[in-house]
Amino acid sequence: MIIKNNFFKNFIENIFSYKAYLVYGPDKGLVKERSSIIIKKLKSISTLDIKKPSQLDLDNQNLLDLIFQKNIFSVKSIINLDLEYLPSFKFSDNFFSSITSSSGANYLLLEAGNLTKADGLIKIFSRENKLACIPCYHDTEITIPNTISEYAKKFNLIIDNESLDYLSKKLGSDKLQTMQEIKKLSIYANGKAISFDDVLHLIGDSSLISINKICDNLFTSNKSPYLYEKLIESGINNIIIIRSLLNHFQFLLNKKINKNEKELGTFIHFSRHKLINMQLLLLSEEKIKKVIENILELEKKVKSNYTLANILVKKFLLSYSAIK
Repeated sequence: MIIKNNFFKNFIENIFSYKAYLVYGPDKGLVKERSSIIIKKLKSISTLDIKKPSQLDLDNQNLLDLIFQKNIFSVKSIINLDLEYLPSFKFSDNFFSSITSSSGANYLLLEAGNLTKADGLIKIFSRENKLACIPCYHDTEITIPNTISEYAKKFNLIIDNESLDYLSKKLGSDKLQTMQEIKKLSIYANGKAISFDDVLHLIGDSSLISINKICDNLFTSNKSPYLYEKLIESGINNIIIIRSLLNHFQFLLNKKINKNEKELGTFIHFSRHKLINMQLLLLSEEKIKKVIENILELEKKVKSNYTLANILVKKFLLSYSAIK
Protein backbone atom coordinates (compact mmCIF):
# COMPACT_ATOMS: atom_id res chain seq x y z
CA MET A 1 0.00 0.00 0.00
CA ILE A 2 1.35 3.43 -0.94
CA ILE A 3 1.56 5.85 2.01
CA LYS A 4 1.33 9.36 0.61
CA ASN A 5 2.95 12.28 2.44
CA ASN A 6 -0.29 13.68 3.88
CA PHE A 7 -1.24 10.24 5.29
CA PHE A 8 2.08 9.51 6.98
CA LYS A 9 0.98 10.58 10.49
CA ASN A 10 -2.13 8.42 10.26
CA PHE A 11 0.02 5.53 8.99
CA ILE A 12 2.30 5.80 12.06
CA GLU A 13 -0.71 5.48 14.37
CA ASN A 14 -1.68 2.25 12.57
CA ILE A 15 1.84 0.97 12.00
CA PHE A 16 1.23 -2.48 13.49
CA SER A 17 -1.18 -3.30 10.68
CA TYR A 18 1.85 -3.80 8.42
CA LYS A 19 4.50 -6.52 8.26
CA ALA A 20 7.15 -4.69 6.22
CA TYR A 21 8.04 -1.11 5.29
CA LEU A 22 9.79 0.21 2.18
CA VAL A 23 11.07 3.78 2.65
CA TYR A 24 12.65 5.09 -0.54
CA GLY A 25 13.24 8.13 -2.71
CA PRO A 26 15.74 10.79 -3.79
CA ASP A 27 15.55 12.66 -0.45
CA LYS A 28 17.92 10.50 1.61
CA GLY A 29 17.51 12.77 4.63
CA LEU A 30 13.78 12.16 4.68
CA VAL A 31 14.30 8.42 4.14
CA LYS A 32 16.46 8.30 7.28
CA GLU A 33 14.08 10.51 9.25
CA ARG A 34 11.01 8.43 8.46
CA SER A 35 12.85 5.16 9.08
CA SER A 36 13.78 6.53 12.50
CA ILE A 37 10.14 7.45 13.22
CA ILE A 38 9.01 3.94 12.23
CA ILE A 39 11.60 2.30 14.50
CA LYS A 40 10.73 4.59 17.40
CA LYS A 41 7.01 3.86 17.07
CA LEU A 42 7.54 0.09 16.83
CA LYS A 43 9.78 0.15 19.91
CA SER A 44 7.31 2.28 21.88
CA ILE A 45 4.80 -0.58 22.13
CA SER A 46 6.96 -3.70 22.36
CA THR A 47 10.45 -4.76 23.41
CA LEU A 48 12.21 -4.93 20.07
CA ASP A 49 15.83 -5.24 19.02
CA ILE A 50 17.23 -3.95 15.72
CA LYS A 51 19.31 -6.10 13.39
CA LYS A 52 21.19 -4.56 10.48
CA PRO A 53 22.58 -7.47 8.44
CA SER A 54 25.57 -6.83 6.20
CA GLN A 55 26.14 -8.43 2.79
CA LEU A 56 28.35 -11.01 4.53
CA ASP A 57 25.58 -11.82 7.02
CA LEU A 58 23.12 -12.34 4.17
CA ASP A 59 25.62 -14.50 2.29
CA ASN A 60 25.92 -16.74 5.34
CA GLN A 61 22.26 -16.80 6.36
CA ASN A 62 19.00 -16.70 4.42
CA LEU A 63 17.05 -13.47 5.00
CA LEU A 64 13.83 -15.43 5.43
CA ASP A 65 15.46 -17.31 8.31
CA LEU A 66 16.26 -13.96 9.94
CA ILE A 67 12.68 -12.82 9.46
CA PHE A 68 11.39 -15.79 11.46
CA GLN A 69 14.27 -16.03 13.92
CA LYS A 70 13.18 -15.56 17.55
CA ASN A 71 15.05 -13.55 20.16
CA ILE A 72 14.75 -14.68 23.79
CA PHE A 73 15.25 -11.10 25.02
CA SER A 74 12.58 -9.37 22.92
CA VAL A 75 9.13 -10.00 21.51
CA LYS A 76 10.24 -9.38 17.94
CA SER A 77 13.12 -7.91 15.95
CA ILE A 78 13.31 -5.16 13.34
CA ILE A 79 15.38 -6.31 10.37
CA ASN A 80 16.71 -3.09 8.85
CA LEU A 81 18.34 -3.20 5.38
CA ASP A 82 19.71 -0.25 3.42
CA LEU A 83 19.48 -1.59 -0.13
CA GLU A 84 21.85 1.05 -1.50
CA TYR A 85 24.64 -0.79 0.36
CA LEU A 86 23.41 -4.19 -0.85
CA PRO A 87 23.29 -3.71 -4.66
CA SER A 88 23.55 -7.42 -5.48
CA PHE A 89 20.90 -8.62 -3.04
CA LYS A 90 17.77 -10.24 -4.52
CA PHE A 91 14.54 -11.31 -2.81
CA SER A 92 13.23 -14.82 -3.45
CA ASP A 93 9.93 -15.26 -5.29
CA ASN A 94 7.90 -16.27 -2.23
CA PHE A 95 9.68 -13.99 0.25
CA PHE A 96 6.99 -11.34 0.78
CA SER A 97 4.05 -13.76 0.64
CA SER A 98 5.75 -15.70 3.45
CA ILE A 99 5.92 -12.54 5.57
CA THR A 100 2.36 -11.36 5.00
CA SER A 101 0.84 -14.77 5.67
CA SER A 102 2.52 -15.21 9.06
CA SER A 103 1.73 -13.55 12.41
CA GLY A 104 5.08 -14.49 13.92
CA ALA A 105 7.42 -12.81 11.46
CA ASN A 106 9.80 -10.07 12.56
CA TYR A 107 9.32 -6.59 11.11
CA LEU A 108 11.24 -5.75 7.93
CA LEU A 109 12.33 -2.17 7.27
CA LEU A 110 13.87 -1.52 3.85
CA GLU A 111 15.58 1.74 2.89
CA ALA A 112 16.34 2.53 -0.74
CA GLY A 113 17.23 5.32 -3.13
CA ASN A 114 15.20 6.59 -6.05
CA LEU A 115 13.10 3.68 -7.42
CA THR A 116 10.81 3.87 -10.44
CA LYS A 117 7.19 2.71 -10.55
CA ALA A 118 8.31 -0.20 -12.73
CA ASP A 119 10.66 -1.52 -10.02
CA GLY A 120 9.64 -4.95 -8.71
CA LEU A 121 9.73 -3.83 -5.06
CA ILE A 122 7.44 -0.87 -5.75
CA LYS A 123 4.93 -3.14 -7.51
CA ILE A 124 4.90 -5.66 -4.63
CA PHE A 125 4.63 -3.08 -1.84
CA SER A 126 2.02 -1.01 -3.71
CA ARG A 127 -0.48 -3.81 -4.22
CA GLU A 128 -0.25 -5.59 -0.83
CA ASN A 129 -2.20 -4.12 2.12
CA LYS A 130 0.20 -5.49 4.73
CA LEU A 131 3.25 -3.89 3.08
CA ALA A 132 3.83 -0.12 3.45
CA CYS A 133 5.36 1.72 0.49
CA ILE A 134 6.61 5.15 1.62
CA PRO A 135 8.05 7.49 -1.05
CA CYS A 136 10.32 10.35 0.07
CA TYR A 137 10.54 13.13 -2.48
CA HIS A 138 12.43 16.42 -2.30
CA ASP A 139 10.62 19.53 -1.15
CA THR A 140 8.98 21.82 -3.71
CA GLU A 141 8.37 25.56 -3.55
CA ILE A 142 4.94 24.75 -2.11
CA THR A 143 6.04 22.26 0.57
CA ILE A 144 9.31 23.78 1.83
CA PRO A 145 7.66 26.46 4.07
CA ASN A 146 5.79 23.66 5.88
CA THR A 147 9.02 21.70 6.32
CA ILE A 148 10.79 24.75 7.76
CA SER A 149 7.88 25.39 10.14
CA GLU A 150 7.87 21.75 11.30
CA TYR A 151 11.60 21.77 12.04
CA ALA A 152 11.36 25.19 13.71
CA LYS A 153 8.73 23.74 16.05
CA LYS A 154 10.81 20.60 16.63
CA PHE A 155 13.92 22.59 17.59
CA ASN A 156 12.07 25.36 19.47
CA LEU A 157 13.02 28.08 16.98
CA ILE A 158 10.88 31.22 16.88
CA ILE A 159 11.04 32.89 13.45
CA ASP A 160 8.94 35.67 11.88
CA ASN A 161 7.20 35.51 8.51
CA GLU A 162 9.94 37.54 6.80
CA SER A 163 12.57 35.02 7.92
CA LEU A 164 10.34 32.10 6.93
CA ASP A 165 9.88 33.55 3.45
CA TYR A 166 13.64 34.14 3.07
CA LEU A 167 14.50 30.61 4.25
CA SER A 168 11.92 29.13 1.87
CA LYS A 169 13.72 30.77 -1.04
CA LYS A 170 17.26 30.25 0.25
CA LEU A 171 17.20 26.60 1.36
CA GLY A 172 17.27 23.75 -1.13
CA SER A 173 14.89 20.85 -1.57
CA ASP A 174 16.79 18.36 0.60
CA LYS A 175 15.11 17.99 4.00
CA LEU A 176 18.27 16.87 5.78
CA GLN A 177 20.05 20.09 4.76
CA THR A 178 17.00 22.13 5.81
CA MET A 179 16.94 20.39 9.19
CA GLN A 180 20.66 21.08 9.76
CA GLU A 181 20.26 24.78 8.96
CA ILE A 182 17.19 25.17 11.23
CA LYS A 183 19.05 23.33 13.99
CA LYS A 184 21.98 25.76 13.60
CA LEU A 185 19.64 28.75 13.90
CA SER A 186 18.00 27.16 16.94
CA ILE A 187 21.36 26.70 18.69
CA TYR A 188 22.15 30.37 18.09
CA ALA A 189 18.71 31.60 19.20
CA ASN A 190 18.78 29.48 22.38
CA GLY A 191 15.00 29.47 22.81
CA LYS A 192 14.49 33.15 21.96
CA ALA A 193 13.06 34.73 18.82
CA ILE A 194 15.71 35.15 16.12
CA SER A 195 15.94 38.34 14.08
CA PHE A 196 15.89 38.53 10.31
CA ASP A 197 19.39 40.06 10.38
CA ASP A 198 20.69 37.04 12.29
CA VAL A 199 19.09 34.69 9.76
CA LEU A 200 20.79 36.57 6.91
CA HIS A 201 24.14 36.34 8.69
CA LEU A 202 23.99 32.67 9.68
CA ILE A 203 22.43 30.90 6.71
CA GLY A 204 24.37 29.98 3.61
CA ASP A 205 27.63 28.56 4.95
CA SER A 206 28.80 25.06 5.83
CA SER A 207 29.92 25.97 9.35
CA LEU A 208 27.78 23.34 11.11
CA ILE A 209 30.04 20.55 9.85
CA SER A 210 33.15 22.30 11.25
CA ILE A 211 31.40 23.05 14.54
CA ASN A 212 30.49 19.37 14.89
CA LYS A 213 34.15 18.49 14.34
CA ILE A 214 35.21 20.85 17.12
CA CYS A 215 32.73 19.21 19.51
CA ASP A 216 33.59 15.63 18.50
CA ASN A 217 37.38 16.08 18.76
CA LEU A 218 37.39 17.28 22.36
CA PHE A 219 38.98 14.62 24.61
CA THR A 220 39.64 12.45 21.53
CA SER A 221 42.38 14.48 19.77
CA ASN A 222 44.15 17.85 19.77
CA LYS A 223 42.41 19.13 16.61
CA SER A 224 39.67 21.32 18.12
CA PRO A 225 41.71 24.54 18.66
CA TYR A 226 42.99 24.37 15.06
CA LEU A 227 39.47 23.78 13.71
CA TYR A 228 38.23 26.66 15.86
CA GLU A 229 40.80 29.09 14.39
CA LYS A 230 39.78 28.16 10.84
CA LEU A 231 36.11 28.64 11.68
CA ILE A 232 36.68 32.05 13.28
CA GLU A 233 38.62 33.13 10.20
CA SER A 234 35.51 32.36 8.13
CA GLY A 235 33.51 34.84 10.26
CA ILE A 236 31.41 32.51 12.41
CA ASN A 237 30.03 33.90 15.68
CA ASN A 238 31.63 32.69 18.96
CA ILE A 239 28.30 32.28 20.70
CA ILE A 240 27.01 29.70 18.24
CA ILE A 241 30.17 27.64 18.82
CA ILE A 242 29.75 27.84 22.61
CA ARG A 243 26.08 26.86 22.42
CA SER A 244 26.93 24.01 20.08
CA LEU A 245 29.43 22.77 22.66
CA LEU A 246 26.73 23.02 25.32
CA ASN A 247 24.26 21.13 23.14
CA HIS A 248 26.83 18.44 22.41
CA PHE A 249 27.78 17.76 26.03
CA GLN A 250 24.15 17.83 27.14
CA PHE A 251 23.55 15.16 24.49
CA LEU A 252 26.46 13.11 25.89
CA LEU A 253 25.08 13.49 29.41
CA ASN A 254 21.66 12.30 28.28
CA LYS A 255 23.24 9.22 26.67
CA LYS A 256 25.14 8.50 29.91
CA ILE A 257 22.01 8.82 32.04
CA ASN A 258 19.87 6.72 29.69
CA LYS A 259 22.26 3.80 29.46
CA ASN A 260 19.66 1.64 27.71
CA GLU A 261 19.67 3.98 24.68
CA LYS A 262 22.66 2.62 22.77
CA GLU A 263 21.82 3.94 19.29
CA LEU A 264 23.16 7.40 18.44
CA GLY A 265 20.21 7.94 16.09
CA THR A 266 19.86 8.82 12.46
CA PHE A 267 20.15 12.58 13.01
CA ILE A 268 23.79 12.03 14.08
CA HIS A 269 25.68 11.47 10.84
CA PHE A 270 27.46 8.10 10.77
CA SER A 271 30.81 9.84 10.21
CA ARG A 272 30.56 11.24 13.77
CA HIS A 273 29.72 7.97 15.52
CA LYS A 274 33.30 6.80 16.20
CA LEU A 275 34.46 9.96 18.00
CA ILE A 276 31.21 10.37 19.95
CA ASN A 277 31.37 6.77 21.13
CA MET A 278 34.96 7.39 22.21
CA GLN A 279 33.82 10.40 24.24
CA LEU A 280 31.09 8.34 25.90
CA LEU A 281 33.68 5.71 26.79
CA LEU A 282 36.26 8.18 28.08
CA LEU A 283 34.01 10.53 30.07
CA SER A 284 32.12 9.79 33.25
CA GLU A 285 28.75 11.35 34.01
CA GLU A 286 30.38 13.61 36.61
CA LYS A 287 33.08 14.72 34.17
CA ILE A 288 30.49 15.68 31.55
CA LYS A 289 28.52 17.66 34.15
CA LYS A 290 31.70 19.56 35.04
CA VAL A 291 32.38 20.34 31.36
CA ILE A 292 28.81 21.66 30.98
CA GLU A 293 29.31 23.85 34.04
CA ASN A 294 32.51 25.24 32.52
CA ILE A 295 30.82 25.92 29.16
CA LEU A 296 28.11 27.97 30.91
CA GLU A 297 30.81 29.92 32.73
CA LEU A 298 32.67 30.42 29.44
CA GLU A 299 29.58 31.97 27.81
CA LYS A 300 29.25 34.44 30.71
CA LYS A 301 32.90 35.48 30.37
CA VAL A 302 32.65 35.89 26.58
CA LYS A 303 29.52 38.04 26.83
CA SER A 304 31.06 40.28 29.51
CA ASN A 305 34.38 40.75 27.66
CA TYR A 306 33.89 40.11 23.96
CA THR A 307 37.31 41.52 23.01
CA LEU A 308 38.88 38.49 24.69
CA ALA A 309 36.33 36.02 23.29
CA ASN A 310 38.69 34.22 20.92
CA ILE A 311 41.37 33.79 23.60
CA LEU A 312 38.85 32.52 26.16
CA VAL A 313 37.29 29.99 23.80
CA LYS A 314 40.64 28.75 22.51
CA LYS A 315 41.93 28.35 26.07
CA PHE A 316 38.85 26.31 26.91
CA LEU A 317 39.34 24.07 23.87
CA LEU A 318 43.04 23.60 24.64
CA SER A 319 42.23 22.45 28.17
CA TYR A 320 40.11 19.59 26.81
CA SER A 321 42.14 18.79 23.68
CA ALA A 322 44.02 15.78 24.96
CA ILE A 323 42.74 12.39 26.04
CA LYS A 324 42.44 12.61 29.82
